[in-house]
Amino acid sequence: MNPSIFNFNNHSVRVVLDENKEAWFCLADVYKSLDISRTSRLFRELDDKGVADYHTPTSGGIQKLKFINEPNLYRIIFRSNKSEALSFQDWVFADVLPTIRKTGSYSARQTAYDELNRLCMQEKVSKDKGSFHSQGMHRRKREKHANAKRIETCKTNIQLTFEGVTQ
Repeated sequence: MNPSIFNFNNHSVRVVLDENKEAWFCLADVYKSLDISRTSRLFRELDDKGVADYHTPTSGGIQKLKFINEPNLYRIIFRSNKSEALSFQDWVFADVLPTIRKTGSYSARQTAYDELNRLCMQEKVSKDKGSFHSQGMHRRKREKHANAKRIETCKTNIQLTFEGVTQ
């Protein structure tokens, strides 16, 4: 079974689809992308029905690798205190769930466009205002760096949607 590749935190995560078109994520790749040890207690807390072995092509030939279903992926991410997992949690708790509560649905593409527009307008207004005192310059520099990261995330989310990875 040839997996697809999903990029998360600049790491490749192999994904296979089962016979019901449900995504299964390579456990070793998930751990690597979240900087979690393979001996983590998180594996013992997974739902056994959501763990499966798939014979997967690797650079060393076909190997049997453990894959986890989507609910188990979320269990790992939401139970982890690693910064990589916390950024995903922040996105779900601050953006996805409130949007679903307010509108009844979530569209990654529309949300990314809205956020991208907001950030670009914020950057334009901040640039036009300018700042001449030291404390303001340092604050603006941090804000600009944070906005640049958010803008890149929005662009990535828009691109993923166009490639059909998410909806």
